[in-house]
Amino acid sequence: VILVIFLIFLMVMIMISISYIDFWDEPPHQIWFTKFLEYHFGSVKIVPYNSNPDILLCSCLYNTSANQSLALIKRTKSKCKLFFYGENLDRYQPYNDYSLLRSTFDLIVGFKQTDPSRKQIRFPLWLLYYPYYCWNDKENIVTHIETQYESLKGKQNMFGTIVSNHDTFGQRTKIYNELDKYGTIRSPGRFKNNTLELGPTSKDKIEYISNSLYNICCENSAFEGYCTEKIFQALEAGTIPLYWANDLPEPNIIERHKYVFCDVNNAESLESSINHACKNPNQYLSGPVFTKDAGKHVKSFYDILITSIKNKLFP
Repeated sequence: VILVIFLIFLMVMIMISISYIDFWDEPPHQIWFTKFLEYHFGSVKIVPYNSNPDILLCSCLYNTSANQSLALIKRTKSKCKLFFYGENLDRYQPYNDYSLLRSTFDLIVGFKQTDPSRKQIRFPLWLLYYPYYCWNDKENIVTHIETQYESLKGKQNMFGTIVSNHDTFGQRTKIYNELDKYGTIRSPGRFKNNTLELGPTSKDKIEYISNSLYNICCENSAFEGYCTEKIFQALEAGTIPLYWANDLPEPNIIERHKYVFCDVNNAESLESSINHACKNPNQYLSGPVFTKDAGKHVKSFYDILITSIKNKLFP
């Protein structure tokens, strides 16, 4: 009985309060960061942002004005003010002002390389699409995607797919037009729609594109270190990803031969790379998805983030 009381006491003692501002429009208890913090702290209480929570989490998806949000954040007395960005901040002014971010937040978490002197923690967006909150050698994001890939690759009954609602800068159109020379591409999104729409979830998307051998999975923009869920979902679905952004997305994690980099700024290179992929699919389907050290690098993402948060909460 005494031991139980003591354990309950410890749980109460380490309960932390958190709040979100300008984050994704979903119930706070379902947000990935809530579950991440619950995993590492045990007890998390979600409170209003103006009640000085232990951790205040902010993103750039503001509902009012960014300046109003930043003013509210500066007035809040939180032990750890964490800003998370998954997308290229050049699209979200004034959050692309890193001096402003450093003066407002304790931790700036996103795709830029970890640099404690600049308060930067690398934690790319694609990690948030999978319910893993630490590294487990037996069951983790790497083993999950690798297992799914092996079970689905080479079993497709469609040629190509693309799931997108826009092509603001034209990169998707260039790849689509080149791949279209070799087979039919199904598009359930608003961009070049030619079939029924998908359901709203990532699971719906992955199940659909798993029917195709090739998947066009461009990023919205190119920036050093920028890599979202798109290429990982294409791999999880057992496809050959046709990718554009950085030519080496997550080079320490993804094997280079598992995707086709499409240089949309070089027509000859684009034509050649897609031609090679269409004539030699087995070269992309063979071998492991991830590097032998992928787990070590993914583990470091989790470890550095939680250690940085704890150092702010318990200096």
